[in-house]
Amino acid sequence: MDFSTGITEYVNNYNLNAIGDYNQFLKNNASFQFDSTQPTEFEAALEAAGKHYPVHDKNDPTGLGSFASQFGNALNNSLNAVNNAKLEANRMQEDIAMGGSTSIHDAMIAAEKATLSMEMAIQIRNRMISAYTDITNMAI
Repeated sequence: MDFSTGITEYVNNYNLNAIGDYNQFLKNNASFQFDSTQPTEFEAALEAAGKHYPVHDKNDPTGLGSFASQFGNALNNSLNAVNNAKLEANRMQEDIAMGGSTSIHDAMIAAEKATLSMEMAIQIRNRMISAYTDITNMAI
């Protein structure tokens, strides 16, 4: 006896896995290029928040001070490290394909490091979004 629920048609017609698709997109496009001379959008948002809602401290009466730029630089450096790991793994794989002197063992280690660093960056992003959501949903 066959039962048809129509669930497969519903799943095919509507994208129920948008977050999974986005994460897969990020994994497939793991190389990022950042211009370190220009402030990132996150840095600019933190600076703007610091100007509109200053945190007053007896040692820093003007507000957030250098916290926003230090936090933004830390995120920028972390993403650049993830990008560099992916680019290095790609370079090693190309060297092996061209018959270069890179060992397969080193290339596999570099590829695994790049994969793990990308997964960690995605998890940090997810935690930051979750924390932001929790903060914005707090009752005052």
